[in-house]
Amino acid sequence: MADLLVIGCGLIGASVGMAMRQAGRDVLLADELPSTTGTAVRRGAGRPWDGSEEATVALIAVPPRRTASVLVELQSLDVARTYTHVASVQSQVQREIEALSQTPSVVLGGHPLAGRERSGPLAAAADLFVGRPWAICAGKDTGATAHADVRALVLDVGADPVELTAEAHDAAVAVLSHLPQLVSSALAATLVTDGSRGAVEPGLRLAGPGVVDTTRLAASDPELWVQILELNAHELAPIAKAAGTRLTAAAEALEALAGPAAPRAQAQATATLRDLLRLGNAGRALVPVKRGAREDAFALVRVTVSDEPGRLAALLTDAGAAGVNVEDVHVEHVPGRPTGVIELLVGRPDVGRLYSALDARGWLVMEPDATDGQRDLSR
Repeated sequence: MADLLVIGCGLIGASVGMAMRQAGRDVLLADELPSTTGTAVRRGAGRPWDGSEEATVALIAVPPRRTASVLVELQSLDVARTYTHVASVQSQVQREIEALSQTPSVVLGGHPLAGRERSGPLAAAADLFVGRPWAICAGKDTGATAHADVRALVLDVGADPVELTAEAHDAAVAVLSHLPQLVSSALAATLVTDGSRGAVEPGLRLAGPGVVDTTRLAASDPELWVQILELNAHELAPIAKAAGTRLTAAAEALEALAGPAAPRAQAQATATLRDLLRLGNAGRALVPVKRGAREDAFALVRVTVSDEPGRLAALLTDAGAAGVNVEDVHVEHVPGRPTGVIELLVGRPDVGRLYSALDARGWLVMEPDATDGQRDLSR
């Protein structure tokens, strides 16, 4: 008996397989497209399923509208002890499974909050789930064995299990995942619609991390995301409307500032914009950066480097030699120059030690100042 059977070898399914293989587990793979299964096998996600071999856990990683039917059909073959899925919307899928399944006690839904804007097995990575939350949403009939099996799977791939109801999950992801997708798509759409393309296109060389980061999600698969948005529309609609109200208020404030408004109206418009930006600061401070820790637990150390092979690896090696754990890395290229800025996210207590170590090794480091801003010493 294999440890895991994965049905659906896209980004999530293939990544789960690769992570489980890395943990020493035996993984079976199947996808409706044989070519996708083959790609996942070549990526090291597992071995092809023959349609009858049994597994301890079967994981269904297909689009949310098909999740329940695929899971119940697989269950009828009696090929696994426990069945789970990774649907982005849990409530509807859970209701469908409870209505269709003869043995809902062996089913436990889940959702890893670790997707990417790219899809397919070629985008998969064994470390995709490391340190990321994985929602576990038990149904009213879920049994202890299924619960134990799914928790073990989540821990094997390096994720952090978070147990909550399907309803609480859907309310949370409406704010934390589905609204960001809408906002990112809306922002990216302004580059090609409403006559703005002609104004923006000549200046696209000026694009920096702001537009790159905020439009990253806009590259996601529209067909998959329209299913997600439809299934969670009741949670997402009021939140999207509230966000739209804030943007409308900001637009009206900008109109007042751009026109011949009275000084009092202009002062009120400025206050409206300031309030929005400050509220944004407060909201950003609530967002966990890594392993549940908030942004204020970390700091950035920025290093100016030449854009040539081996420099990033050398920088990380020197950071490791200093005994500093780098939590995240971001590379910002400087347009028109053979240089870039590498941002190392580290624990705040490590900033001074890392700066001193890198400076001693000849790196051009942007020194943190007393206000926690950073000034570039390399110029």
